[in-house]
Amino acid sequence: MTVSPLAVQAEGSAIALGRSAYGALCAVCHGDDAKGGGEVAELFEVKPPDLTKLAERAGGSYPFSEVYEVIVLGMEAPGHGASEMPIWGDYFVADALEDRGVSRSDAVSIAAGRALSLTYYLETLQE
Repeated sequence: MTVSPLAVQAEGSAIALGRSAYGALCAVCHGDDAKGGGEVAELFEVKPPDLTKLAERAGGSYPFSEVYEVIVLGMEAPGHGASEMPIWGDYFVADALEDRGVSRSDAVSIAAGRALSLTYYLETLQE
């Protein structure tokens, strides 16, 4: 199978966007190295997990759909003491809606893309 140069470039761009989102939104809790030791990790009742071990904890295969779902919908189990992990899907939609002229459906599509980029980036961190 041949992969087009545009597909490779798109994949690289998605990972770069995910890396940027991780640094801006996730590193403060999960750490720059994604191992759970961010600047504020010690403030939580339940320490943020090591995101480099997601595939290992899932039996060796990166749980892409589950990771995407947690990013978009948050976690059921408390991860930050009395509160839950932020629901980044809602944040991404609200952030996109701040731009004038962006419809709700476009904002949802933009949010989905941002969450996908972050999911792809986390896949690259697996040990």
